[in-house]
Amino acid sequence: MGDAVLHLVKVPLRAEKLVRVSRRRGIPLRDLDDGYLAHCVLREVWQERAPAPFVLRGRGRCIDAWGYSRADACSLIDHARHFADPALLSVIDDVDGISSRPMPTFEKGRRVGFHLRACPVVRLSSGRRGHRAGAEIDAFLARCLQVGPSVVVSREDVYRQWLAERLRDATQSGVTAERISIAAFSREHLTRRTGGETREARRLERPDVRFEGDLVVDDGARFLARIEKGIGRHRAFGFGAIVVVPAGSPYPHT
Repeated sequence: MGDAVLHLVKVPLRAEKLVRVSRRRGIPLRDLDDGYLAHCVLREVWQERAPAPFVLRGRGRCIDAWGYSRADACSLIDHARHFADPALLSVIDDVDGISSRPMPTFEKGRRVGFHLRACPVVRLSSGRRGHRAGAEIDAFLARCLQVGPSVVVSREDVYRQWLAERLRDATQSGVTAERISIAAFSREHLTRRTGGETREARRLERPDVRFEGDLVVDDGARFLARIEKGIGRHRAFGFGAIVVVPAGSPYPHT
């Protein structure tokens, strides 16, 4: 089973069953992180073929995980029916409702739009104001620490520059950024498991930025490789998935 082609996959998840996954792992409701819980379900059901990076869309009873996999819907459905933990399988709203389509290779010069939920963080090269060297912090905070309190820093400019830097080398990204805009920003509490034998849940606060914009394709194969890899940190937990849309498309509200 499987496929050499990259697929965009949509997996419908039941919101109330995700809460049960949280309880099974001893994560308090106050620490509930849908991205982490969706990651648990997708990885445990499909292992290395799980759609990733992915982004969650929708509200209410059903939440859709949109992500990328080398396996198509038929392969994922077959694997889930034969091997998945029944408790995790019940989190999927309708196994037969899993859908996919192969990603096209966009021709050079093609102008496309993109949507991206990203976590713009950086690591400090040296300790600053209570933050140790190597600490992962908000890119905006890092800029503020760099220039000092007397300089006014634009959060939006910092985030746009953060993404532009990750797309700047067309030999790596396969595209040139024509427009980068910020559709929404918030600070989110994320749940992550620590390493070691205890595997305790750790709560982190990180920036959550929804980008939209337009790209011009320089190399379609490299662009697909960038899409498969994703952008930024926490790509396995609902961040970093580049969703290709018609140029000029606004970021969806859900």
